[in-house]
Amino acid sequence: MRNAHRLLAVDLKAWTPEDWSAAATVATALFTVVTVGIALAAALYAKQQVDLARQLREEQAQPFVVVDFADNPVMRQGIDFVVENMGQTLARNVKIIVDPPFASTLDDAGYPLKDTALITQGIPSLPPRKRIAALFDTAPQRHSAGLPMKYTATVHFEDARGKKQEPLTYVLDLSIRYSLLSATEYGLSDAAEALRNISTTLKETGRDMRGEFRRRRETERDTTATDGGDSSNAGGTATA
Repeated sequence: MRNAHRLLAVDLKAWTPEDWSAAATVATALFTVVTVGIALAAALYAKQQVDLARQLREEQAQPFVVVDFADNPVMRQGIDFVVENMGQTLARNVKIIVDPPFASTLDDAGYPLKDTALITQGIPSLPPRKRIAALFDTAPQRHSAGLPMKYTATVHFEDARGKKQEPLTYVLDLSIRYSLLSATEYGLSDAAEALRNISTTLKETGRDMRGEFRRRRETERDTTATDGGDSSNAGGTATA
């Protein structure tokens, strides 16, 4: 079977004004459809950008509560448990759930962190950039005590209007703090400790020196008394 190829020829010279008018109408309609399509696409894109910008502003304006372990600024090798609102607005009703419950070598001192109001009751309000730190443990004692090194902390909180936020979960791993090289920075607390040590040393030295002076005086008195007695005996013998 042979395929017949038919050529469609358009004789523009044979077009009447009505044909040209109809063609112009069709072209105008097609152009209008394309223009409307472009306008709709631009409107949808603009709306998407506006929604993304609004979502970004809302996220930037939300509270962002972070919990972590940090170095104690006063006690060398001390470990703090830190709660901080790093967001732009107030956080309300901050609740912290820790699994397993905190355990520390300092618990025997009578102030276990797991029983404090910070953990059991939470924080009623936490302003932006507000930071709460509590001494948790000391690194050497904890390492030798064999206590857990990893905790999972889940933070529940609300924004300034009381709307619940998505809970944030943090893995707090103390093991990464060990076997790391670090530089020692000496601060005012170290200077105060050095001054106390110097004061104690000076007191002990002064006490030793006073004791030595007393012993010398007593030795001199004993020597003088002994020499005086010998002279008297010698004088008496010569007279006799």
